[in-house]
Amino acid sequence: MTLSFPSAGRIVFQDSKIFSSWRSSACKNFIEKTFVIDEVRQVEISTANRQASISYVSGEGAGAEATMLRKLAGLYRQENEAPRHPVLEKTTLQLIPKSQPSLRIYRYGSTLSTWEPRLQTKGWARLRNPLILNKRHYAQFVERELMNLIGVARYEFHARAGSVSIEYDSTLIHLEQIVQHLDRALSNAPSRSPKVKSEGASLPVATLSLFTAAASTFFVPAMLPASAALMLYTAIPSYRRGYKVITQERRLGVDVLDSIIFSACLITGQLFAGATTAWFLTFGRKLLKKTEDDSAKVLRNVFGKQPSLVWLFKDGVEIETSLDKIRLGDLIVVHTGEAVPVDGKVHEGNAIIDQHMLTGESAPSEKAVGDDVFASTVMLAGKIVVAVEKAGEETTSSKITRILNQTVTYKPKAQSIGENLADKAVLPALGISGIAALTAGPSAALAVINSELGTGIRMAAPLGLLSALTLCAKDAILVKDGQALEKMREVDTVLFDKTGTLTREKPEVGKIFCCSSFDESLLISYAAAAEQKFTHPIAKAIQERFEKLKRPMPQINASRYSVGFGITVEIEGELVRVGSRRFMEMENIPFPPSLQKDLARIHDDGHSFVSIAIGDKLAGILELRSSNRPEAQEIISGLRARGIKQIAIISGDHERPTRALAEHLGVDRHFAEVLPQEKARYVELLQKEGRTVCFVGDGINDSIALKQADVSISLRGASSVATDTAQVIFMEDNITKMLALFDHSKMLHQNVRRSWNLILAPNAFCVAGVFLFGFNIWHSVAFNNISALMALANGVLPLRRANSH
Repeated sequence: MTLSFPSAGRIVFQDSKIFSSWRSSACKNFIEKTFVIDEVRQVEISTANRQASISYVSGEGAGAEATMLRKLAGLYRQENEAPRHPVLEKTTLQLIPKSQPSLRIYRYGSTLSTWEPRLQTKGWARLRNPLILNKRHYAQFVERELMNLIGVARYEFHARAGSVSIEYDSTLIHLEQIVQHLDRALSNAPSRSPKVKSEGASLPVATLSLFTAAASTFFVPAMLPASAALMLYTAIPSYRRGYKVITQERRLGVDVLDSIIFSACLITGQLFAGATTAWFLTFGRKLLKKTEDDSAKVLRNVFGKQPSLVWLFKDGVEIETSLDKIRLGDLIVVHTGEAVPVDGKVHEGNAIIDQHMLTGESAPSEKAVGDDVFASTVMLAGKIVVAVEKAGEETTSSKITRILNQTVTYKPKAQSIGENLADKAVLPALGISGIAALTAGPSAALAVINSELGTGIRMAAPLGLLSALTLCAKDAILVKDGQALEKMREVDTVLFDKTGTLTREKPEVGKIFCCSSFDESLLISYAAAAEQKFTHPIAKAIQERFEKLKRPMPQINASRYSVGFGITVEIEGELVRVGSRRFMEMENIPFPPSLQKDLARIHDDGHSFVSIAIGDKLAGILELRSSNRPEAQEIISGLRARGIKQIAIISGDHERPTRALAEHLGVDRHFAEVLPQEKARYVELLQKEGRTVCFVGDGINDSIALKQADVSISLRGASSVATDTAQVIFMEDNITKMLALFDHSKMLHQNVRRSWNLILAPNAFCVAGVFLFGFNIWHSVAFNNISALMALANGVLPLRRANSH
């Protein structure tokens, strides 16, 4: 073996035996041992030159080369005891072809990889790998990994260079972690590209066919056979689908018309017209596929990114490990700036978390011990230990992503209507084309047949739906069933479940009834002091009322604090009891007769109360009543403005409070004292009146009613994604998104209708023009394909707007 030192920080080893193949055991042994030295940054093996080049971080002074040589020599002195770097586990060497003449391995921190760092700045890197240059399916696996990797803002593939540019947030993810994910993606990819059923000839082939047809038609007639063969090849997908429609579905469809058009073009020699039609079809399919991929990517990015490396807290030590190794009950540590990797509860610590991506909350959420946290939310401040309840594909974020992926495949009703109309027009088109053939010739007949309507709408309608779904997702509206978004515009009746929907689950303190000489502020202060250790809804309601007093909290005697059927505590030398009427009776504290009338009224109104006793006397009671959502009035007015004819309330509560809320909000009807299992019957009652009903509930005990309604909406938010039967879930726990949902539905309808008109009007004009103005196949090709592309562009307009925000 010979050595040379071509430049500082670089050593070249020459050996015809060791470096004859980078897959040989001797060469692998050299690589593994070399990377044990921390200063080594890169190893390149060139089998053509039988040499290896080591690049390392060179120290200052003339002895840097000698120092590196001593370290290398030290690894070889004791062959059996020499340490090795597990390089073969850290790279994708097994995927690189044996015939490749050279190999480069790079160090990223403690990670070794075959990804070459071409350019790098803070938060941006361009990485190259020969695998994504040679095999496209590897690039697809890499793209899928980047798409779901939290912290990656955007990326761009450079196919001809075999590289990818990645922009990332360095506070959420490091380049070393990105490289680990990229290697994992390549390792998980199959060695051969999976066979994908082709939807049509490739665009380059269709383009070649178009130029060949032009040349043979206008310049070189001898090329007609080659032109005909190419055009026939590009038409094969249409023939295949047309055959399926006739033989399996036993009907005449748009694909049959396409097949007839290509056959007629071949018979009449209109090869350029046929090739032009094939090119537009191919281009339309390619544009549709790309836009569908982009739309799905946007949808998944709204909720779907999760980290793959986490800090496992075990035996008092934080260990970085892969997320797929995390199990239920494990403890995970999350630091400031990191993404929460799992669904779970805070086991230790406090934090401020940004969870707007998942729940839509604009303000950061404070988290303490016992609070729920969700995967894909981001820690803004603090440090917490999380007890894992769900990880990986079981997290709320992953479930939302699966729901979105399923929704993306939904076929909109408007698309089906368009296809049905187009299919029904096949026989009339054939009949009219026959008349055109007799009166104006074969080209006119072809023009009529080519003026079909289905191609454009079956491209534009799903894009319109994807655009609307994306806008909904960005507004924290999770649409589980695409049909619900279409159906919303037909809704004329909205039925609100009262509790948890128009009212909050947490009550509010209403009237305060004082006994003897006690005053309201004293009762509230003592009750708040007694309840300050609790977080249940009643305690929170009392605390909120106390905060309005803007006075210090009374001090309690911790040694005299007990909880049983109520709370007993010493406050400022007074024995205070807080609890229910039953608790007061158990403590032998009577209720004065003067309160009986008020207690009866509270009961009739469907409210409850908390009793406060000071010493051995009842000091008073706090009325607890439902807290109305402040946005309810605005939503009711907004629904009226959007054409909703009837708004109703349904509740298991008493008649009096339900009627009072209905009158306060100005709704048309109310149904009180309805058991949960009976709510579906009232939905059905409204439907039998000829109404299209949208039911809005909290999703807890409304599953039957949700299924019965034409459109069902739940307000439970992220915690309900897995079990909620509603078609639409508002990720925020309020009804403010109702109006946006109606607007998105209206936008979808207008978008699809506009696409339909863009297709219908030009093609109808073209058919009329065949008889009135002598239009031929060329007019039809122009009108039909350009109108289809216009409809396609219209379908993605809302999506472009979503991407720009």
